[in-house]
Amino acid sequence: MEAITPDSLDIILANERDRRTFAYLVDTCGLQRVIKARQALPGRTRPYVSNIAKSLGVTIPEGVVITPREEGRRHLSEIKDFLAARIVAAPATQVRRN
Repeated sequence: MEAITPDSLDIILANERDRRTFAYLVDTCGLQRVIKARQALPGRTRPYVSNIAKSLGVTIPEGVVITPREEGRRHLSEIKDFLAARIVAAPATQVRRN
């Protein structure tokens, strides 16, 4: 039997906060209610986890929404490393002389 994942449910999880929110919804409401809410989204409503929470009538607590300090630091470190690599890899700019 295949494990049910957000991808198999066609739920958009764009970042870690969305993943925490999805886990909260499953823990709070149960997987079957989340699946039914996903299937019941009207018309062209995109399957963002926030839309599923709205359809379930669930308010996500701040403790789930706010990024934990260590995770934030890790992301900042990754951004710094990325930018430093771009600066090193960038070709030297040519100075125009008239």
